Amino acid sequence: MMITLPKSKADISGYENRAKHMTIMKARSIQVVDALKTSVFAGAAFVLCTSEVFASGTQVPSVIDYYDLILEKVGLGAEFAPVAAGTFTLLVCLLSGLVFSSKIQKKLDTSDLAPAESFSLFLVLENILEFLYSLSKEQFGTHFRDYMPMISGLFIFILTSNLSGLVPGFPPTTESFSANLVMGLAVFVFYNYAGIKEHGLGYGKQFMGPFLILAPMFIVLELISHAARPLSLSFRLTANIFGDHLLLGVFSGMVPFLVPALLLFFGLLVACIQSFVFTMLSSIYINMAISHDH
Repeated sequence: MMITLPKSKADISGYENRAKHMTIMKARSIQVVDALKTSVFAGAAFVLCTSEVFASGTQVPSVIDYYDLILEKVGLGAEFAPVAAGTFTLLVCLLSGLVFSSKIQKKLDTSDLAPAESFSLFLVLENILEFLYSLSKEQFGTHFRDYMPMISGLFIFILTSNLSGLVPGFPPTTESFSANLVMGLAVFVFYNYAGIKEHGLGYGKQFMGPFLILAPMFIVLELISHAARPLSLSFRLTANIFGDHLLLGVFSGMVPFLVPALLLFFGLLVACIQSFVFTMLSSIYINMAISHDH
């Protein structure tokens, strides 16, 4: 068998590019296999703990809430459970951010820019931030650096909270309408601030419509529309997350084995989609506020 050696720099470059491509493809395949293994182990663990966590009854199954148990130990009521869940989510985000930052710094110090060869938290965060970077550039153009921190913070917090709800006994803070309303109001304040910062007093023209004679009617309509935005964001997120966990609780009470593990993947899909929807709508509101096409 004869081996053809590269004869020019172009041939050598082609071989190097193909080698890099094969290395990346190999790393990606390993990551997919590791992700599937993680999913299988998570599903198996969920099946094993379901019978202990969910209590069957004649009505909708009740679920153990570890936040309530902890709050009871410290002398606080169950009404503080969303606060405890939100605090837990913030701590997870903070620790994940510190780990990711240290990994990035290490890679920069060693000039190791090769893709990870296994599925890990670093790989997940890297892909999430790459997605948020692309979304911010698409929505905000050259001003994306001003608004990406807000969008990224919302998405990562909501996604982390939603994913924590997949663990039995840890209901997410996004299941609380009050917590979601706070985020909706934060978006409301932020996009109006961004609009005033971009247009100054001219931002008020967006509420007056195309004709001055119709300005009073348009102002009322626009005020109602803008006031409904934080409410719609809050209701949508609360209803979807609550409905997902209610469905999981009902089927877990009826069939405590295997079925909850299958619903776990449905819950994962809902968690990701609702995080994206909330973030996407928020970015659209900001884009509309800073846009000059009015």
